[in-house]
Amino acid sequence: MIKIMGMLQRLPDMPLDAFRLHWRTVHRGLALRLAHADILQAYVQNHRLAIDVDGMIPFADGVPELWFRDLAAFQGMHSSIAFRDGAFHDSDRFMDVTRYRSLMLEEEMTVTAPPREECAGLLKAIFILDDVTDEELTDGAPSPTMGEIKPVRLSYHRALSEGAALSGRPCKAVETSWWADLPTFLDAWSNRRKRQVEGILVEERPIFWVGERVPPADWAPVAISTRTDH
Repeated sequence: MIKIMGMLQRLPDMPLDAFRLHWRTVHRGLALRLAHADILQAYVQNHRLAIDVDGMIPFADGVPELWFRDLAAFQGMHSSIAFRDGAFHDSDRFMDVTRYRSLMLEEEMTVTAPPREECAGLLKAIFILDDVTDEELTDGAPSPTMGEIKPVRLSYHRALSEGAALSGRPCKAVETSWWADLPTFLDAWSNRRKRQVEGILVEERPIFWVGERVPPADWAPVAISTRTDH
């Protein structure tokens, strides 16, 4: 199984709250058609919080995590009716499709438990790692961004080399951490190695996990937009 992590940017004149509302309602319902077509195996939305943190460079307004059985399933999605008559034509109603980027990632490497399903509702941080070694992504090593201070949960995904042509944003890995609350995170952040890093604080909204019953795809087909790109 592979995971695609998207990097969504809202339309220039769209407030962040309006972007989040459209994504978690209309677009969510349309994206779930892919699950009912047995293309999408799991789906999590990460909504950027309007919290400015010194030294953290926001890279997206929203980050969807999409699980597929394999690369062929992901590539086949783009020609499927479930996608072409749904999420594809809705995208330019709330996001800047010209700035869309994605990463193709390996299976999650968990450094600190508990399971992800138990962490929904915690503050979540997502960081893009460029200059990092394999040794820094191992159990027991300090976090490349947070140092020795441990969050509730910490994990990494290495970027798949075969996904480089798809991503438009080459990187070494993605670091994800879950925190009890904002003060705890900010205290840890103030004691980290002082360097800028691409990252965002998000509200994690799981839509469904692998193996779970898929929610209804409860939005009608949208009118065909002017989009013709893939």
